[in-house]
Amino acid sequence: MTQDVLQQVLQSPRLPSLPAVAIEVVNLVQEKDVTIKQIADVIQHDAALSSKVLKTVNSSFYGQPHAIGTISQALVILGLNSVRALALGFSLVNPLEQSDGFDHLAFWRRSVYGSAAARVLAKHVGLANQEEAFLGGLLQDVGMLAMHHTIGADYGNLVVEAGTEHRKLVALEQAALSTDHASIGAALAEHWKLPPLLVDPIRFHETPNGAPEDTLQLICCVAVGSRVADVFLSSDQTAALEIYHRLVEQRLGVPQQEADELLKAIHADTLELNKLFELPEDDPVNPEEILTRANDAMIQIILEQQQQTSSLEDQKRQLTQQMLTDGLTGVGNRRRFNEFITDMFDTARQTGDPLSLLFLDVDHFKKINDTYGHQTGDRVLVDLAATLQDAIPQEAEVARYGGEEFAVVLPQTDLSNAAHLAESVRLRIGALDIRTDEGQRVAVTVSIGVATCAGGIFASADRLIKAAEQGVYVAKASGRNCTRIFSPTPDKQSA
Repeated sequence: MTQDVLQQVLQSPRLPSLPAVAIEVVNLVQEKDVTIKQIADVIQHDAALSSKVLKTVNSSFYGQPHAIGTISQALVILGLNSVRALALGFSLVNPLEQSDGFDHLAFWRRSVYGSAAARVLAKHVGLANQEEAFLGGLLQDVGMLAMHHTIGADYGNLVVEAGTEHRKLVALEQAALSTDHASIGAALAEHWKLPPLLVDPIRFHETPNGAPEDTLQLICCVAVGSRVADVFLSSDQTAALEIYHRLVEQRLGVPQQEADELLKAIHADTLELNKLFELPEDDPVNPEEILTRANDAMIQIILEQQQQTSSLEDQKRQLTQQMLTDGLTGVGNRRRFNEFITDMFDTARQTGDPLSLLFLDVDHFKKINDTYGHQTGDRVLVDLAATLQDAIPQEAEVARYGGEEFAVVLPQTDLSNAAHLAESVRLRIGALDIRTDEGQRVAVTVSIGVATCAGGIFASADRLIKAAEQGVYVAKASGRNCTRIFSPTPDKQSA
């Protein structure tokens, strides 16, 4: 901590001070032999304070089945800590004070939310020090008051810059002053001679990880209570709710469904405390509305994520398709052919079904390019690919193998049907009416090789491919524009 800032705060004549009655109550509670009458007498000397304490212990905040008529009765039924917490709280809360632009009303509204939340959380987790949690929540940001009173407008500017984002204020304080309101508040509490059980929640509510083990659970109740205040007061309630859900489970072991129910109890207690502390009526957001909005926001995020995922999947499919598609003709490329023929060959080996392969080569394609130009040559390839696509069965695959060579993979197709399909395709291609830009017809023919894998005659897909290619070579050697079927022995080759 920067000692200059600390000394400036602690030595300032404008430093917030505890009223005499509050100081006396704090000192008496810490004495071992103090009696209920002694404390009751001190509180009753302040008629306004006594009236507020009795009004509170008889309110729904404590839910007593019978009316409590005196401070002594309140001390007996509620205990010293409860009455001390109320006496300190009522002594400090002064929401109507305004100066230098510091919003005291907003400050105390946040403090009341934090105190109600800390008490509800402490009760839920079975913590004995519930009233210390209440008072710790109420005083956790008292350092802000001290810094405002002593530093003035410069500090007020930091508060304004942070707005409703309370976590941002700590970073701004550290950057500008090399300290923060938690450290200053703890020093002020020690200056007031408050016990460690009240000092520790003030000091560590922003950084519970560094808290002493013996007060850690109390501090966590106050720290999470501060996050509850964010849920109701932050400009981004959905984000604040998400942080609350995470921290209340991490630090206090409270699952989300229970945490949401606690918000309702905290909301009810806060409304009651606002009346008891005489805070002007506000229009606080109902926790049901916050939860509904958060749920709607979460649904929207999920939908957007699903849409984004769907879009990414579509893009992935498109990219994959592009990687496997010949850019000119739109049929599969060499990579697609290799993947498909390998898969179909493995399947045929497992099932025993036949697998046929056609290889087609455009006759005299170089001459077509040289005579009519490459644009016409491209038109020939595009129309030829479309003809193949139209002619093959649905389960078959057409691919441009390279240049003017095409391959057709025919799963579950025997040699006879493959040969008939090859001849049908050859005749259709020969009948294509392909013309140049000047209207001149381009004659196109193809040489086709056919090979069929049946009975395990090929040991690999590569052998089947070479067999179909061999059929093309034989077709070209036979004068082109014909179909030739590969046979393992030359005497079995046939048209």
